[in-house]
Amino acid sequence: MKYLGLEISKLRTEMGMSQKELANNICTQSTISRIEAGEVYPAIDTLLKIALKLQVPVEYFIEMLFHKDVLESERLIKDIEFHLKEHNYKKIISIIKHNKIDSENIWLNLYLEYLLDIAHYYLKIITPEECISSLKSILDFSNQTTIQFRFLHIKISNSIANIYAENGEIPKSLYYYNKILKEHFHKNYSDHKIYETLITVLFNKCNILYELKDYEEALETANLGIKKSKETSFFFLVGQFLYYKGQCLEKMNGAITEIKEVYKQALFFFEFLELPFYISAIKQNKNKYLD
Repeated sequence: MKYLGLEISKLRTEMGMSQKELANNICTQSTISRIEAGEVYPAIDTLLKIALKLQVPVEYFIEMLFHKDVLESERLIKDIEFHLKEHNYKKIISIIKHNKIDSENIWLNLYLEYLLDIAHYYLKIITPEECISSLKSILDFSNQTTIQFRFLHIKISNSIANIYAENGEIPKSLYYYNKILKEHFHKNYSDHKIYETLITVLFNKCNILYELKDYEEALETANLGIKKSKETSFFFLVGQFLYYKGQCLEKMNGAITEIKEVYKQALFFFEFLELPFYISAIKQNKNKYLD
């Protein structure tokens, strides 16, 4: 209760929200005060409403009720995910090996096992087949509720699809991408972080379809990615989707005016998000469409 109360208080303060404002349409201000003081557990419906108001997944708070070291775990996860985006796999292995992990936190151990497999694969310590076999064994974990926490099962399935794609097994790769999208893309999740993963899956699928020269379906996938990115305010891949859309239109002999407009929009997002690699690439490869 103490850790949960402290975290709710911290998040509320960071948002510049008073206890009275947090309590509005949820419960009384005194109840919020007692929750933050660690005197009472909130009811599950109250906890859900608090989570929505503080813009965090309710699972984050639920996890705090089971693991007192959840704040340390969060810092560990953020540290690892930063290096994951930088593709610094040696650093990831080092961090995991030098951190003492609570053996009772089963989800965290599965998550770190997944990341170790990925790091070992990209450092060529294990083969693609070994990595895929290990990832599938994590997916088959007996407690599916645990493996689905924070949508870990989707991240693992996406990684399996990526590894298949990188090693030329395109049908298997598309099978996993399509399976993820079919099962999850149409659902309405309160935790918008899942859409970052799903939109990334959509982008990976678009890339594969373009490489297969299936320009019509790649274009359809790119358009869906642009639409979903705007709906969920996850703009990181919009420029890349627009770039693929422009390339598909080129291959399909689309109207020059439309192609120009698409590439200009792509450049706008690359510049807005300060992505120098993509800014340079589009100016170098598509300059004739940008004047």
